[in-house]
Amino acid sequence: MTESNVVKPDMLKFAKFATILVIVLTLGQASTGLARFSDYDVAASHAYAAQIGLLACFAVVALVIMSKSENKKLKGMSFGLATVWFIQYGFGEMFATGMAWVSLIHAVLAMAIFGHALALMRAISEEHASHSE
Repeated sequence: MTESNVVKPDMLKFAKFATILVIVLTLGQASTGLARFSDYDVAASHAYAAQIGLLACFAVVALVIMSKSENKKLKGMSFGLATVWFIQYGFGEMFATGMAWVSLIHAVLAMAIFGHALALMRAISEEHASHSE
């Protein structure tokens, strides 16, 4: 007896919304990170956005898994986004007092997160379109 795997398009829709949140938070992180160099006190906003972004990345992974999609690329991309954000968050916590040269790695990872989240949003949209009625 074989059981067919039914994809839940609503979970993919929620994963897309969470990915959009990650994109917006990445842009917010960039603005607060750059504002630090202009002597604005935005450290708390930067930290809170990082924490919310980390939770949003974990939510994307959970929602993609809950959607029961068989698309391995989609699952891999969602895990990749969460992993890179986790590494980025770790860098931010380790070097919060003085970033110096590490801020260059932090900035490059942020650009990678932004590009990866855009690609993931497109992949989720394609998967959602193929399973919508």
